[in-house]
Amino acid sequence: MANNKKDNFAQPFGNFTTRKVNEDVETIDYLPGYRYRIWHNDTIEEFALHHHPALEIIVCTSKNYAVTISDELFKLHEGDILFIPPNAEHKIALPEGGERFILLFDTAFFDYFKLKNEILDYFSTPRLSTIGNGSHLYPIIYDSLRKIIGLYFSGEEKNEIEIYTEFLKITSLMYRNSEIDTKNASHSDTYDKFVRVLSYIEADYSEDLNLETVADTAGFSKYHFARLFKQYTDTTFYDYLCTKRVLVAKKLLITNMPVTDVAFQTGFNNLTTFCRCFKKYAGCSPSQYKKRFSQDENLLKPSDEDDSE
Repeated sequence: MANNKKDNFAQPFGNFTTRKVNEDVETIDYLPGYRYRIWHNDTIEEFALHHHPALEIIVCTSKNYAVTISDELFKLHEGDILFIPPNAEHKIALPEGGERFILLFDTAFFDYFKLKNEILDYFSTPRLSTIGNGSHLYPIIYDSLRKIIGLYFSGEEKNEIEIYTEFLKITSLMYRNSEIDTKNASHSDTYDKFVRVLSYIEADYSEDLNLETVADTAGFSKYHFARLFKQYTDTTFYDYLCTKRVLVAKKLLITNMPVTDVAFQTGFNNLTTFCRCFKKYAGCSPSQYKKRFSQDENLLKPSDEDDSE
């Protein structure tokens, strides 16, 4: 019996019929009782110029397409994440095929935050996060969005708190890092050195890296580097490195590459360590992940066709 990918990403509850667009103004039909809505979209119809008060996040999961925001063109590729400002006019040009997740969050959620205006000002500019631009935030943002999508389509109403926890983690991390860039202008040598280290990790994650050797390459003590890492990324060196390695491992696992080869190619010294780390950061074993992908539940490279017996 064929596995229906549409069923996997059907709206969890509530009666939804179609988008509500009057001229170029879209009224967001949030999930009943909540202030967010997530779509799995694989249509080939284009989205004409429109705007809405929600913060929109697009996660490209297959193929390429273009998004125009206030006359600025963004070409998205598989794995790219685009943040569209509230009330910004935008349109989406879709090629034949391709898939994406569209997340919409009501910005009224920030009303009780003292820094509401500063946060909204930060997101008043489009933000593009990609796996290839060297951003040390990308693996963290991607992982949180993956969790949000999984929690949403599981249909469990109690997941609301966890969804907002991950959403706040993303917004806080992005905003705080913009503040760090400004505050550290007088310490640019240290900051630039740290960013170069992060680029080094991004490029050489498959090598035998550890906190002490990486810190030493930049001239930091192990303890100072650990503090900087937590300050700039809101995570530890080990968590960051493992998240990066697991992210790459996911892409390799959906090919025919043996699990053992994936483990060594992503920087793990043995299969046991790889399996333990993968389960911690992906929530399942490598073999379970391969099985889920074969059932069209993988978020990075969904199959073009349903499997059938």
